[in-house]
Formats: sequence, structure tokens, C-alpha cells
Amino acid sequence: MTLPRLDAVAVREYESGGQTRTSFTRIGVALPTKRGDGYTLLLEAIPAPTEGQFRVLLMPPKPRDGQAPQQHSHEPPPHDGGDEMPW
Repeated sequence: MTLPRLDAVAVREYESGGQTRTSFTRIGVALPTKRGDGYTLLLEAIPAPTEGQFRVLLMPPKPRDGQAPQQHSHEPPPHDGGDEMPW
């Protein structure tokens, strides 16, 4: 089974109008390794720590406007963790 590509998303909670809200910001991507038994995490930004922790969610990518959801057969190639980008 091939692991899916995942988006790395920073999570931030904040108050607005007396309600607690949550903001999600895409900060990178998790790509399957060549062996398919793990991920390489490539970050474009590092989230600010909250209570001493860096909180990053790994979630399936959301389709962009006008695009169908990403299918596993169209996933980027696995990444072995080397210096070269896989795309």
C-alpha cells in the first residue's frame, strides 16, 4: 500500500467575538519515503510554539478551486529524504 502525500498544517486558536476559533495555515508537505514505511517532512515555515510545543497536523490535501480531490494514483513520487526535491 502506498502512503498518501499529506499537507503539513499549523494550527492556531484565537478569540473572536467571545468565541474560540481555530486557524489553519499550510506550512509544508509530508512525502512518503521510497520504502513507503514513513514520511519526509518538508517545512516552508515553522509554527510559533504554544505552551512549549510546536503543533503541526498532517492532513490530506484539500482540492483547489475547480479541481477534483487528489487521487492516490496521481501522487508525487516518494521522497528518500535527500537534498533533491521530488518534483
